[in-house]
Amino acid sequence: MQHAGSTREVLLQSEKDLKPNVSKTLVKGTIGIAVFSLFLEVGPSNFVNYLIFLGISYAVLLVYMVSKRSAVYHIDENGISVKRPLRKDINVPFDNIQALSLSQGILARRFGCGSVYIELKRGRGTHRALGGGPVLALRDVPRPAEVSNRISSMLGPFAPSS
Repeated sequence: MQHAGSTREVLLQSEKDLKPNVSKTLVKGTIGIAVFSLFLEVGPSNFVNYLIFLGISYAVLLVYMVSKRSAVYHIDENGISVKRPLRKDINVPFDNIQALSLSQGILARRFGCGSVYIELKRGRGTHRALGGGPVLALRDVPRPAEVSNRISSMLGPFAPSS
């Protein structure tokens, strides 16, 4: 029998773990394949080749989606950690955060996701900023404004000055 407090802790724990939304990736990939297909001359003689092209394209897209979906972003009182397959884990304490920004395009808004970019003071991120500094990108997270606000609220005394 499970204690009511432990159930709440499990819910809070799952709320801290974020996984990227890959529905948008499928739509973007399909749009790209459709645009590319416009330039192909598909007829009865090469229709089988076109079907092979579609199969390979969607197989590559599926591998990318599985890889993207297997990333886990974890936010807790110690900081932010990113676990991605075949890559080294990244752990960022809150005192290493310099700035936060949010990006949400048209498709991302439609799918309820977006990216939160966390500029770091030092160390290693998933990307580089224009000036060369490290940036941790939480890509295609659900409800990005809430994620950004949660991170901001957890910065406390480490919050960047305005």
